[in-house]
Amino acid sequence: MLRSNRLGFFGLASAAVLALAACEPTTTSTSTTPEGEDRGFIPGGSYVLVGMDGQTVPLRDMTLLVEERRLSGQGPCNAYSANNNVDLPQVQLSQIVTAGVPCKNSRIENRFLSVLQQATAMEFYGGVLKIKSPSTWLIFEHGMRADSAVSALDTVRGTAQQ
Repeated sequence: MLRSNRLGFFGLASAAVLALAACEPTTTSTSTTPEGEDRGFIPGGSYVLVGMDGQTVPLRDMTLLVEERRLSGQGPCNAYSANNNVDLPQVQLSQIVTAGVPCKNSRIENRFLSVLQQATAMEFYGGVLKIKSPSTWLIFEHGMRADSAVSALDTVRGTAQQ
């Protein structure tokens, strides 16, 4: 009798394991992305450049507007735009169009536009948008140009212009 109870217990335990396994969610994707991380969704909207060439940028004066098939924005000197010829998060831009107006920050703007023109992919994780090119990354956060925002100091002083 002891032997039949032992078999009954193992049979019951095996059935419980199989029942639990049947409840486990299954996926059809073969993605290697760890669970809980972003899987390529790039939120549209306005971003401001905070890093380039492994360093922070001196001013928050370069923006990027991400749309489904278009990237555009404003640099310190010029507005720019280009069509994205592939689906995000992949990037393959048409020729970037600018007005070509020179200014004192044109060296930084030209570097930014050169890196952006060569971009191959985007990643969005933890509120940070990264655009990859063969030589470096462009790092963005949601926001707008530093010169278009009211500073906290102006708000406290009551000198903010509307």
